[in-house]
Amino acid sequence: MKNFVQELKLNFILTALFCILCGAVLFVWPDMSARIACMVLGAILVLMGIIYFVSFLSTPSGTFIKQVHLVLTIVFVVIGVWILLKPDFVIGLIPVIVGIILVLHGFYDLQQAVFLGRAKYGFWWLALLFAGLTIVLGGILLWNPFEAMSIAIKFIGVFLVFDGVSDLWIFSRARRITRQIRETVEDSMEESFRDRDDIID
Repeated sequence: MKNFVQELKLNFILTALFCILCGAVLFVWPDMSARIACMVLGAILVLMGIIYFVSFLSTPSGTFIKQVHLVLTIVFVVIGVWILLKPDFVIGLIPVIVGIILVLHGFYDLQQAVFLGRAKYGFWWLALLFAGLTIVLGGILLWNPFEAMSIAIKFIGVFLVFDGVSDLWIFSRARRITRQIRETVEDSMEESFRDRDDIID
């Protein structure tokens, strides 16, 4: 179980860092060939799909998170391979594809925000805000109001960086709450054992 948790943490962090890296590259070099942008995006999506597939294999059966990882694996790998095979056809669809990815990430973050809220974390609403913004940004890309592809790519870069940074923030808070819950349970069990020993004595 401990190895699974460690792998889950690593995969989540790597996915967020990939988003930040990809976003930074697209923002700094928005005028690069759209074909190159497609190839890079496709490769990153396939890599993200592989990461989620590793998490899927490591996740205990029957859990909701296992189903989520399977869906994300299929979506990312299928879209990534499609982009790599048909880059010229996909060029005009880049904003839509990234928009779908952001919406999926947003709903995943929304689940984390609900977890923080149920755990009575004080800033759970900030996680909810980040999740909502990610979904909205994805919706903007799906609508694609940009006239020039270079402008669209630059906005995509900004949105991806925001998604990665917000994912890292939400993950760090969820990890802290999980640790606190675990410590509380352990302390409660130790106290129960002490009380039982006192009764026996």
